[in-house]
Amino acid sequence: MEIVKLSAEDWEEYKTLRLRALKEDPQAFGTTYQKNIAYPKAEWQRRLASVAKGETNWLLFARENNKLVGMIGAFIEEDVEGTATIFGVYVPKEERGRGISIKLMEEILKELSKKSIFKKVKLMVSKNQLPAIGLYKKFGFKQVGIEHFKMGDGNIAEELVMERPLPYV
Repeated sequence: MEIVKLSAEDWEEYKTLRLRALKEDPQAFGTTYQKNIAYPKAEWQRRLASVAKGETNWLLFARENNKLVGMIGAFIEEDVEGTATIFGVYVPKEERGRGISIKLMEEILKELSKKSIFKKVKLMVSKNQLPAIGLYKKFGFKQVGIEHFKMGDGNIAEELVMERPLPYV
């Protein structure tokens, strides 16, 4: 397995994985499958072109045997100086339990650590996603708050706000 960045030409692979994530785990995302399926080709390409620069947002993918088996993203937190936010962590159900999310998290933390402007990284996770919370704790994330959000499944979820310092070593 390798951790890769996709180019804009790889938009269909990204779209397929992202839509599957939204359909399979709508309670874990703050957007909907219906909204995302309506995006034109140009929007998927724009997203990948934007993350290729690695300046304000990032997307990394796990690839094995020419197939995407996971993804993770991050963006600059505009309201909070020195903070990046991790989002969109997803591994398909049949691929879980093989350490893919560990490799993705390691790589995104290394990538964010290259930017000296970041002093910490945060993420939000549903209090019901116990395996994800366990993963984040392994990487030194600590709960710093609770927020309520309307998720992709239409329900209001209690989300744990978790943070850890950067750099990641």
